[in-house]
Amino acid sequence: IWYGSSISVTMALICAAINMTIGVVLGAVWGFSKKFDIVMTEVYNVIANIPYVLLISVIVLIMSASFWTMVFALTITGWIGIAYFIRTQVIIIRDREYNLASRCLGTPITRIATKNILPFMTSIIVTLAATEIPSYISYEVFLSYIGMGMSEMSLGKLIYEAENAMLTP
Repeated sequence: IWYGSSISVTMALICAAINMTIGVVLGAVWGFSKKFDIVMTEVYNVIANIPYVLLISVIVLIMSASFWTMVFALTITGWIGIAYFIRTQVIIIRDREYNLASRCLGTPITRIATKNILPFMTSIIVTLAATEIPSYISYEVFLSYIGMGMSEMSLGKLIYEAENAMLTP
């Protein structure tokens, strides 16, 4: 159980680190740039309408099921929801009075982002990361349980292997 848990948690931490990094950076840019906003909103509208489990399943079926295939499948579009959430928060904080005053005084946007916006975003980013890690574990467990996940002994594979013992009266 510990070995299976370590594989699932390691995969979730790697996916969370990749998705949070990409999502926070692109979300911050998305919140500041009007041109990037138009393009990324359309990308988000297309990707967000595809069921995430279905997308992961297709990617895992196309590629061979392994640890890095699961990491790839979970990170290929997992960052888009994070980026959209960060974009929304950046827009909320960006339009506050002290940021408008800083902009009127000629403060560069990078300085406004690092000194005025990022400190307010720290708690939001940590909370978002704390909710992302269990969701990646649940995706891995579900896919491994139905036989489409990792070939290594993970939590989903352990539950699948122990299913006969659970059904015995």
